Amino acid sequence: MDFGSYAPAVAAALILVGTLASGPFALADRPAEQTGGVGTGSVTVSEVRLPETATLQQGQFGEQSYSLEVPDATVIFEQVEGRPILTYKLEIDGLEYSRESAFFLGPDTGDRMQLSLERDQLAPEKVQNESYAGVLRVVDRTGEESRVVAERNVTVQVRR
Repeated sequence: MDFGSYAPAVAAALILVGTLASGPFALADRPAEQTGGVGTGSVTVSEVRLPETATLQQGQFGEQSYSLEVPDATVIFEQVEGRPILTYKLEIDGLEYSRESAFFLGPDTGDRMQLSLERDQLAPEKVQNESYAGVLRVVDRTGEESRVVAERNVTVQVRR
């Protein structure tokens, strides 16, 4: 008896059983709060600490592009229910620039979170001024609506 000829059929059966076991039928055994989708629930924020400045630092060693560095924001929660989403966003009008990061909250979030924006590179021909006016925002994007939790005007300093 050649068991090797049955291997593809056995593998397919195992994949099918695994898919059914972890699929939508498995959700019936989970509590309602775990099955709620991302962007559902609610968040109550007691405090948000936003930085006052951001920096455009020109590269070293002949690199001409500017690296955008934005300090982290700190959010302190009063309550988190479900799976709400917060975003941290910077807009710089004089450069027609915008960058945003999303943070998915849940039961294990704790009472505070650091929100960060990844470094970004800007072409040297875009950066002409010594500084730019920017706006930092933390936004609750739970459900169908968006709500600004905190907003601050910031100075984006250019360092050459």
